[in-house]
Amino acid sequence: MIKFYDLSSLEIKHELITIRRYRESDFAGLEAIFEQEFFTWFFSAYQNCREFVQEKMAEYEKGNLVMLVIIDNHTEQIIGTSSLYEMSFRHKRIEMGSSWLARKYHGTQYNALTKFVMIDYLLNTLDFNRIQWKTDALNIKSKAAMLKLGFVYEGTLRRHAITYSGRVRDSLVFAVTDIDWERVKLIIQERIKQKFVIIK
Repeated sequence: MIKFYDLSSLEIKHELITIRRYRESDFAGLEAIFEQEFFTWFFSAYQNCREFVQEKMAEYEKGNLVMLVIIDNHTEQIIGTSSLYEMSFRHKRIEMGSSWLARKYHGTQYNALTKFVMIDYLLNTLDFNRIQWKTDALNIKSKAAMLKLGFVYEGTLRRHAITYSGRVRDSLVFAVTDIDWERVKLIIQERIKQKFVIIK
């Protein structure tokens, strides 16, 4: 059976990127690309990178979340982060979110590539059956991005959560399962080709 250790020791190497668990020595690299604007749709209004990291690390210490960093292998610089949480090892399901990339990587292949690498690893190496994402129903950009990647829209959780402004939000649920993956991976691979650029 999958255990929390399998996630906390996670390290995925690809030709272009490496994805691994966050370490204290990564803070400066993450702080360098932090922009408060990235968190419009997050539950917390982070004033700085320290607040973001402290929140994630507190959940890690409880065994509830694993924060990851995404590294550009060409520059060896951190270019973003994502987190894994809401995991059930018995039922082989997990949620992915709290993801953001450095601004200069927006609109490139790196978002799709990161999703592809992580989904493939979680389903085929760690043997999860289901990966899900939730997004604010008002976040049209996020919804469109997930649909373009072939994620399956499963429904809306009405009045699901309270945002930092006090607004009660509806959450859209998307998922990819082991049964979906053969179809979805072809969509993501095509998306990677369409967006491919060389970052210098």
